Amino acid sequence: MKNLKIINHPLVEHYLSIMRDKSTGQVEFKNSLDKISYLLAAEAYSTSGLENKAVNTPFKKINGKKVKDKIIILPILRAGLGLTKGFIDLYPEAVTSHIGIYRDEESLKPVKYYFRFPKFKDKSDLNVIILDPMIATGGSVIFTIEYLLNMGIRKIRVASLLCAPEGINAINNRFNKSEKRFIEIITCALDERLNEKGYIVPGLGDAGDRMFGT
Repeated sequence: MKNLKIINHPLVEHYLSIMRDKSTGQVEFKNSLDKISYLLAAEAYSTSGLENKAVNTPFKKINGKKVKDKIIILPILRAGLGLTKGFIDLYPEAVTSHIGIYRDEESLKPVKYYFRFPKFKDKSDLNVIILDPMIATGGSVIFTIEYLLNMGIRKIRVASLLCAPEGINAINNRFNKSEKRFIEIITCALDERLNEKGYIVPGLGDAGDRMFGT
């Protein structure tokens, strides 16, 4: 899966194991997610466009760099909010937008109930990173990507905690059949499968419920 980047880092494995444990409480679960979000953010930001910037060091003037892209992080409510801390702390200039989608428990299809996004006349420098901790069927992510593409946005990446093969395959089949439209997914783990209820196995349960306690 050439579009899938799995982060190989001992701290990711450490904190992800804590989150997978069903005995882990809400506070420890959320703290572990916050820490992982920094590692996800560092990888997601790694392809950001740069431009030259003159820098005066204490000894001489040099050619430095600064981020050129207008970076927008787009958490899918509500669980996507859990990944925002690392992204905001690492690059506070990033704009935070929101899209509200829930999965119908019977059809497993996404239903949109909220969308807030800044207005830009020029979208060529927009770099949108979708945040969704659990890519199960991929329905919510596909819905969001299509929404962004229809707005004229072309630079789109997805950051997640866990993925199921079914969700990755669905995204590939919809968007990654040609190099002209390529969506990269950054994740901490690719799990085995979905169960009959559409949950990731082995997974970690419902990320939103465990994060917010409801």
